[in-house]
Amino acid sequence: MKSLILLAGCGLGDGSCIEEAVLTYLALEKYNCPYQIVAADIQVASINHISENAEGERNVLVESARIGRGTIKNLNSVHAEVFDCLIIPGGIGLLNNYRDNSAVRELVMSFFEHHKPIATMCAGIDFLRRILGDDVLRKEYETLMPDSYCRDQDRNLFYTPAFRMTRSLCDVRKGIDRMITNLVLK
Repeated sequence: MKSLILLAGCGLGDGSCIEEAVLTYLALEKYNCPYQIVAADIQVASINHISENAEGERNVLVESARIGRGTIKNLNSVHAEVFDCLIIPGGIGLLNNYRDNSAVRELVMSFFEHHKPIATMCAGIDFLRRILGDDVLRKEYETLMPDSYCRDQDRNLFYTPAFRMTRSLCDVRKGIDRMITNLVLK
């Protein structure tokens, strides 16, 4: 299964959650699943992660490359049809940086309309709800534990809460691993 991983920068406050991205790579590599990392080439407001104050601007693609393992590509240079699933690590930057980005919206809709799996974590659920509707995984989410995941089989959507429900990196790893395992072995 060839995965496309969408990043939104580097760092929870104004990008993608680094731990969630790295744990996603680890889970995919466990099953020898190839993946391509992408981000939009746009300028956004930057946040100082110590003071939490705004601090200039930065480029999402350049910042995502910090955790993109040297293989990151501009979102506009990839074709969704050659990928089997879309994986979206969480982070506040996902919500802010891609709020009105039509290319990102089209990417998500392309996977959704072709009934290809979309997997996300943490703030990614809010991101998907903005695009696909407020009812996304509402029922499944109610009984979710930090180290688990849920799936909407009809819509082919996967979600694990990651840091939304815990501070334990071990629990986050278990949830991401379980979600990716079931995504690639389904």
